[in-house]
Amino acid sequence: MASKHKPLTNSLINASDEIHDYSCSVCKDNNLNIEAKYFCGDCSKYYCDKCLIFHAKIHQRHVVLGRKYVAKWMGHGDALVTCDLHPPKVLELLCEDHAELCCSHCVPLNHRMCGSISLISDLAKGIHKMTDFKQLPANVTHVGARLNQVSEARKKNQNSLKTSGSSILTKIKSLRFSLNKVLDELKKRTVEQMDSVLADLNESLQKDIDHCDLLQDQLKALLDTVEYQEK
Repeated sequence: MASKHKPLTNSLINASDEIHDYSCSVCKDNNLNIEAKYFCGDCSKYYCDKCLIFHAKIHQRHVVLGRKYVAKWMGHGDALVTCDLHPPKVLELLCEDHAELCCSHCVPLNHRMCGSISLISDLAKGIHKMTDFKQLPANVTHVGARLNQVSEARKKNQNSLKTSGSSILTKIKSLRFSLNKVLDELKKRTVEQMDSVLADLNESLQKDIDHCDLLQDQLKALLDTVEYQEK
C-alpha cells in the first residue's frame, strides 16, 4: 500500500537531530524548539539559558538542576520518551511499514529499506482539531469512572471475602469445640468401660490364684498326712 507520507530523506534525518532530548518548556509553549539546559523540580519544567533568567527572578528559592545532574531529570516534567535501543536519543519518528516508533539512529540500522517514515511532530499536526482528540477527555473520564466502579466492586468483594472468612473461621472453631467435647466424652466412657473390664478380669484372675493356693495347701496337708502314717 502506498504511503501518504514522503519517504525519509537525508534532510529529514538531519532535521530529526534538531529534536532535543529535553526542550525548554516555556519556548515550547511559544512554538519554539530550544534545547533545555536546566530543570526545576519545584515547577517540573525545563528551561533554556534565557528563560532561566526570568524564572530565577520570580522563583528565587526553587531548586534548579543543570545538565550535570541530567540523570535526575528522567521521569519528570515533559521530557520526550527515550529510545530503548539508543538512549538517550528520543523517539521522534514513526515507521509505518513496521508500525514502530524509532529514533534517528534506528533508521539506518533497522529501517533503511522502509518507504514510509515520518516525523511524529508532523503526524501530530492538527491533532487537536480531530474529533477523536476532542472526545478524548470525555472518554478518559468515562474510563476513569468505570475503573472506579470496578475498584469499588473489588473492594466490596474484598470486604465480603473477609466477612466470609471470619464466619467460616468461627464455624470451624465451633465445630472443633463440639468435636473436642464429643471426644472428651468418648474418652471418659472408654476409660470407664476399660477400667470396668480390667477390674472384672483382675477379679477373675485373683479367684483363680486363690483357688490354686487353696489346692496347694490341701495337697500339702494330704502329703503330710501320708508321711505321718508311714512312720
